[in-house]
Amino acid sequence: MPSLILSHNTLRVTLLSRRLEVTSRIKDGDGERTVASQVPLFDIDRVIVVGEPAFSMPALMRLADEGIPVFFVSKYGKWRGSLLPDNNLNAGRRIRQYEQVTNPDFGLKVARRLVYAKLKNSRRVLQRMAANRGLTNDPAYQQTDTLLRNHLAEVQTTDSLDVLRGIEGIGAAWYFRALGKYFPAALPFTERNRRPPKDPANALLSWSYTILMGEMETAIRSHGLDAGIGCLHCDKLSSPSLALDLMEPLRPAIADLLVLNMVNHSMVKSTDHFEFREDGGVYLNADGRRAFFSLYEQTMLRRFTATKGDVHTDFRKVIDGQVCEYLRALELNEEPQFFILP
Repeated sequence: MPSLILSHNTLRVTLLSRRLEVTSRIKDGDGERTVASQVPLFDIDRVIVVGEPAFSMPALMRLADEGIPVFFVSKYGKWRGSLLPDNNLNAGRRIRQYEQVTNPDFGLKVARRLVYAKLKNSRRVLQRMAANRGLTNDPAYQQTDTLLRNHLAEVQTTDSLDVLRGIEGIGAAWYFRALGKYFPAALPFTERNRRPPKDPANALLSWSYTILMGEMETAIRSHGLDAGIGCLHCDKLSSPSLALDLMEPLRPAIADLLVLNMVNHSMVKSTDHFEFREDGGVYLNADGRRAFFSLYEQTMLRRFTATKGDVHTDFRKVIDGQVCEYLRALELNEEPQFFILP
């Protein structure tokens, strides 16, 4: 089911029986005016609130009662938090999670499979892009492809979490260096930067990762897990470490491919869809966010087969599947098989 996106032009959200009434400001060729629309609750799977629209308490409480998560993001892409229905009070599962966080073998097993899947997906993204551009024989592409392949072999043999993190970092650096070749000249990407993002390409990547992380945290909590206890990322105050862990393989598979699709089909332009601030930060503006969410929803709901002969799935099922694989390792002591691009 789709998401309800509420952004800068939303003036007020109230509850009317089994519907949300959304009052918005519209500006078009006929001038500026206020319009109200009604959205049935059964048509909503999640709500993403960008900025600070007025939201009535009865509307928020009904969303909680209906089990519909609400994500809060600043208009500059800062994750603020979420309103998540606590409908899976699995104390035994969380106790098991807290016990296993002190088990280095468990952490290494999960982290190794996460880094393997991330590097595998990063390599697959570059393979797809190089094939589309006829660059598979390019020496620079072949060098990166070989390096990522070698790192994949190293991941499977290392018995050190610190070494594993180092391999992931080096692989990501080579990946992003190669990824820049597939961005258009009108919206270039030279290196990964953030907090704040300093160019439109990084602004788009950061925004994509923030929205993806929100969906991952929701899936984690829906299975009764603590999103703050990770294996690959260090546990830090106010950091959803497990959500960051489980989304690592999905950064290239979902977010990066989505961004490449947007920029290469001119769905966003640096002159029209970004805000350049005095502190050097660059952020999606309202039109840019609207363009992003339009393609994001299409991407998340598009059905595909993950493996040959497999049943059809979509990326929201993939997100839930990441959590289920973690649970296999946590509760069944099995080797998790995180998502890998076909």
